[in-house]
Amino acid sequence: MTRHDLVVIGGGPAGAALAALAAERGVKTLVLEKERFPRDKVCGEFLSAEGCAVLARLGVLATLSAKGARPMDACLLADAAGRSIEAPLPDLPHAGRTAFGISRLVLDEALLNHAASCGAAIRESVAATRPILAQGRVVGIASRPLRSDGGDEPIEATLVIAADGRRSMLQRALHPGIGDPWTTSSRSWFGLKAHFPDRTRGLSRRIELYVFDGGYAGLGPVEDGRLDLALIARVDALHACGNSPQRLFDERMLRNPLLAERLRGEAPCSAWKTIGPLRFNVRVPASHGAMFLGDAAGTIDPFSGEGMSNALRGAELALPFVMAALDSGLLTPAAARAWTSAWRGAFAPVTRRARLIGTIFRHPRPAALAMSLLRLPPGARVLPSLVAATRTNGA
Repeated sequence: MTRHDLVVIGGGPAGAALAALAAERGVKTLVLEKERFPRDKVCGEFLSAEGCAVLARLGVLATLSAKGARPMDACLLADAAGRSIEAPLPDLPHAGRTAFGISRLVLDEALLNHAASCGAAIRESVAATRPILAQGRVVGIASRPLRSDGGDEPIEATLVIAADGRRSMLQRALHPGIGDPWTTSSRSWFGLKAHFPDRTRGLSRRIELYVFDGGYAGLGPVEDGRLDLALIARVDALHACGNSPQRLFDERMLRNPLLAERLRGEAPCSAWKTIGPLRFNVRVPASHGAMFLGDAAGTIDPFSGEGMSNALRGAELALPFVMAALDSGLLTPAAARAWTSAWRGAFAPVTRRARLIGTIFRHPRPAALAMSLLRLPPGARVLPSLVAATRTNGA
């Protein structure tokens, strides 16, 4: 059995950022990641100015800029009829308003490489299979290399952090009723994504949101002359299109005249990817002596555009709690309550607000009513905070 100060499950933005921060401070850190990077995944691939500020403090922003991250400083929202409203993104203290579009292929690999350069040990293609419990507390993780016929390897740790996404193994092991639904109904929601050639040359530095019959989509520029189209759609809409993402795009999404203007006649330059069924809610930030980060702690409706930024900022907020737990030899119940309070104070209000707003804009009729209100003079001031629902900033 091997031992580490800190074991982080998941090498995505939350896990890699925390691993880098802890390793820089001399913590013996191990990251377990079941995939092998670079790897693609369903994501809006939008980093708000707040997320960019975190990356700058980590020392990774310049790397991403050099790899072709596309700047955005405005947003556009269009209802199913193509009526639109545009506004600048929020201008944040210490961060500005410039957001980045960058693929998860590039972002996640850069962050994980940065964690390794800071001294974290990285094990890719290794799945965390179950928690190791002692007296009701997580004291380690059993792991197993993928495509291996061997048994589990136990790994002891002073502290375990689950940053393994919305289907977190640890969250489900400790709280089976939490997380995305186990079953699908006609009203369930699925996420889909594909890249398209960017004939707009950067979409005029905008992130754009489009309502269509059955869901809504985000469109934004990423590196290498591509646009990322990420959407959520109801299962009944998918069924009506033969469960084909391409038919959903052709038959429903392109009915939005403004989106059709951007993408009609273009074929995806990547395969469609899907994930679901989905549930957007606040989860459990700490339990059984372990901590949760990113989507494992709570998932925000993608309408807000803040999923990746939440993950990065959450890693920064978690660091003092991590260091205190390592100093004391465990995450005490009082420290777990303090971390839960800190996480919820930073992320729960905006998660609940984004869920409400996303529900409105998933349906054409309430979306059209909301658009009518947003097109009034006060609406232009409200729109940026809906699209980039930032709520924390600074170090």
